[in-house]
Amino acid sequence: MREAVRSVLGQTLPPTEIVVVDDGGEGEAKRVLSPIRQAAGIPVGVVEGPGRGPGAARNAGMAEATGELIAFLDDDDLWLPQKLEWQVEWFLRRPSVGVVGTLWTEAEGIEGVDGAAGRRPPRLRRVSRWALMKANRLATSGVVVRRECVERCGRFDESLALAQDWELWLRMARNWGVGIVPARLVVYRRHEGQRSADRARMRRWEGEVVRRALEGGGLGGWWLEGVGRRRLAWAHGRLGRLLAREGEIEGAITELRESMSIFPYNPLVWTSLVRCALARRGWAGAKP
Repeated sequence: MREAVRSVLGQTLPPTEIVVVDDGGEGEAKRVLSPIRQAAGIPVGVVEGPGRGPGAARNAGMAEATGELIAFLDDDDLWLPQKLEWQVEWFLRRPSVGVVGTLWTEAEGIEGVDGAAGRRPPRLRRVSRWALMKANRLATSGVVVRRECVERCGRFDESLALAQDWELWLRMARNWGVGIVPARLVVYRRHEGQRSADRARMRRWEGEVVRRALEGGGLGGWWLEGVGRRRLAWAHGRLGRLLAREGEIEGAITELRESMSIFPYNPLVWTSLVRCALARRGWAGAKP
């Protein structure tokens, strides 16, 4: 947490305030950050989180923030110094853009990360609704949004256990432009345990996000709805293949059949379904 806050304070364009949400830390954030808060030069507030997951914690932080732009940073990630400056410049240039992200890299720290070469921000890369529907292109720790965008589109959906960020970007993209500064300005410090944890849960909730986007309407045409349906089929197919590899044959068959019912032309899904059927019958050599 200390390093994350220091990376915010080290911005070439510092923010006007920092809001830290202590979600279940029982006052730990105030103790850890006390020396930094005294020397920060800008307000560093600490608020108690509701303890209902990352979406609720981010909503609590947004409720306390007062700026016209709101940036997010998880406590184990870091910003490179030019991040905010370059994003703010593009917000000033493009009034119709409501969401600006950056690229990111995985590393232990900022040292040796050459993500911001040059003195000027690179050209903003537009993220179409088509591209955003196919996959979440934005890492939350790299995103800045306009307050007006939040007020019109709403906050993170706390009913989603995972993928709340993707669901919010999809909602915002209905009425606002979305862009990425194509520079690696965020250091994502992934823990080893995160690499294989909860992949099946993530696939399930990704499917739920796409389903809500389809049911909510307003996607802008049959072609984007088609992209959404294929993305939903892909989520079920990926989940089915993952369950098959883990030996959960019945669950795998259910997900693979659901994928086929939405988009029946994926040979990988057909192949996996046949292998699961053979494995369920106990045929020798049949491996899902």
